[in-house]
Amino acid sequence: MEVANLKVDIVKIIDDIFKDAINQGASDIHFEPTTEGVVIRYRIDGAMKVVSQGDKELYSFMLARIKIMCNVETTGLPRPLEGNIKFDHGENYVDLRVSIFPTSMGECVVARVLESNKFYKDYKELGFNDEQAKAIREIIKKPYGLVLVTGPNGSGKSTTLFTILNNLNAPERTVVTLEDPVERKIEMVRQTNINPDIGLTFADGLRYLLRQDPDIIMVGEIRDKETARIAVEAAITGHLVLATIHTNNAAGAIVRLINMGIEPYLLSSALKFASAQRLARINCPHCKEDYNPPQEFLEKLGAPTTIKFHHSTGCDKCNGKGQKGRKGVHEVLVVTKEIQDLILERPTDVKINQVAKEAGMSTLRESALNKAYDGMISIEEALRLTE
Repeated sequence: MEVANLKVDIVKIIDDIFKDAINQGASDIHFEPTTEGVVIRYRIDGAMKVVSQGDKELYSFMLARIKIMCNVETTGLPRPLEGNIKFDHGENYVDLRVSIFPTSMGECVVARVLESNKFYKDYKELGFNDEQAKAIREIIKKPYGLVLVTGPNGSGKSTTLFTILNNLNAPERTVVTLEDPVERKIEMVRQTNINPDIGLTFADGLRYLLRQDPDIIMVGEIRDKETARIAVEAAITGHLVLATIHTNNAAGAIVRLINMGIEPYLLSSALKFASAQRLARINCPHCKEDYNPPQEFLEKLGAPTTIKFHHSTGCDKCNGKGQKGRKGVHEVLVVTKEIQDLILERPTDVKINQVAKEAGMSTLRESALNKAYDGMISIEEALRLTE
């Protein structure tokens, strides 16, 4: 094949891969070098799927094309690179966040498909139950306080935060964000990428933003004591602060902040609610059927044997996976007077959970089980999420 023709083909090959991934609902596109060439995989509904392979010569052209598209350095020694692609997809553009990283086999590329226009009006669309959705609506009416969303990477924390932010966004409010990086663009919201290379960390950016007369501040992630301290102080002094933090459950967010060095009396006053979440793989509606789960699953989860459970066996509609789409499973811990008093005692997350459950909180496991009882997810999926 002539070089000129190969270049034209490479443009089409890369465009076709991106289009196919987006059409299949992939969240990430992986170009992984091997001894033979390259393997291309998509992450769909949280699971990886091999879609194609190519030889080394083809991958060298593919890699060069991707680097050009995201406007990063194409020469020099391999090193970590990051860039963005605004990909033309039909009548819309889809933002792709690209990470290139050197490995022993060659440079690996991962493109994250950013759901720039995905917002929800109703919290129940995110998977919150009626009580949880009502609690969120009531709490975010408050003019100040700290709201935390926790969970592992890829659990939908950003979608939850941006949905809250989108519902709060109004001309009479000043809304600002600090993100790493900016993923979803919202009209009338001042969004800023952090950049440690120029001294713009979450902590420094938050300090500067407080001089910008904000009403609502969203912090992409609380990673250190300084960011936590400024966020808590801002929440106490009249700002509504939304942030994510990495913990396993909602109660763990309280313990984590105290362990970071935040004084319990400040946290007790600032925190309004903390939520934890996971993304559950939904049973494919086209091949969903009744079944009897293994007894050990029911015993491990404490699930009743009288419930009719469902799973999906796989069909053409779900590419044989048995799942189609994902829905959030949530645990919402509202900071009541009892929880405020408890925070002052530097409690364990076990103690916080106990008091919160007595006040009516549904744990992650209970929320997952309820979705299994409704037939939305399988009992195995409920166990996987909460084991």
